[in-house]
Amino acid sequence: MSKINTDDAVLKTRRFCRSFLRDGSPILDLDARIPEIDGAVLMNAYYERLFRQLISFCERDLIPDLPDRSRPLQLDLTYQVRLATPALLSLTLELTRQDGRDLPAARFGAVWSRSSGIPLTLRSFFPKTPGFRRRIREWLRTEALERLRSGYCLYDPLQAEQAGRLFDLQDYYACEKGLMLFFPPLTLGSAAERIPEFLLSWDPSGPVLPTV
Repeated sequence: MSKINTDDAVLKTRRFCRSFLRDGSPILDLDARIPEIDGAVLMNAYYERLFRQLISFCERDLIPDLPDRSRPLQLDLTYQVRLATPALLSLTLELTRQDGRDLPAARFGAVWSRSSGIPLTLRSFFPKTPGFRRRIREWLRTEALERLRSGYCLYDPLQAEQAGRLFDLQDYYACEKGLMLFFPPLTLGSAAERIPEFLLSWDPSGPVLPTV
């Protein structure tokens, strides 16, 4: 397995532009910029696969339901380095709908081991935590309901109650403050809530899962 050698976390960028047509006229323009690291075979294949899945989604699910437009809808796919340490490299891909408000449409997160070049699961950060899934889900539920109660976020009450069950364990990234768990747009509330995030802070031994 190849090692990820990006000490300054400066990745190459591959850019793809794709126009989708209806009756010969463009109805959707996709501008995608995905990361690439020399020799990081699994990582490069992972982001290539995400891009192909996005193309398939546009063709299969998005284009048929798009209304006719005077100008094509613009989707931008860009990546962001969230954390780079000797052990970890964390990135997110952000899909944004450019229709005057730059609304987020989707996010994809990944944390890579720089020694092995493979992605890490959220579970790998809590190898000795009993009831890991249950504790994560209960913590997210408690946090979402507290945000709703305090008025910090205007989540839908029923969705906040179900926050733990709605969370996908793949939706996280690492940052300087800890592990950031996130939900897709519209999962907990309106588009105004954008992408809800919940932080599991680091301590000297790693991320800390709160007691619930």
